[in-house]
Amino acid sequence: MDICRQQYKQKYKQQRGFVLVLALVMLAVLTLIGVSSMNSANMELKATANAKQHQMAFNATQSLLEFTVSKPGTLVIDYQTRTTTPQVYSTYVLPDTSALSASVEYIGCTKGLGGSLEDGKSFGYNFFDIKASGMNANGTARSNQTLGLRYPAAAC
Repeated sequence: MDICRQQYKQKYKQQRGFVLVLALVMLAVLTLIGVSSMNSANMELKATANAKQHQMAFNATQSLLEFTVSKPGTLVIDYQTRTTTPQVYSTYVLPDTSALSASVEYIGCTKGLGGSLEDGKSFGYNFFDIKASGMNANGTARSNQTLGLRYPAAAC
């Protein structure tokens, strides 16, 4: 029996804990991979939240442009004006947004190409620039948009 014990001790005495060292190195590598994955996921989460905030500001400003061009039931813009003073509208309210404002500026008038039997008689067109801006609720994302509009006029 003593001979078996001596052979057993001699056989495993030479290993000196190599498996333990290998296991600790593998554990450290796996921990680094896990921490790196968590950091990457956190950055992607922040980027997605930022994109959502910018999309909310963009959609609010786009909605304000559409509202300014054609409010249901009544016209917001005086399309027959010839004044170059911008008309400013900021009464539009949307949830999760702030600082929504739009301005409509008369650019000019031009005659159409034809449309009448008499020479030189045709419809005119008034041109407007509609500029809108808006932010998300906490003010971290802003969107500025411009829309050109041509509207028929009786004459220039």
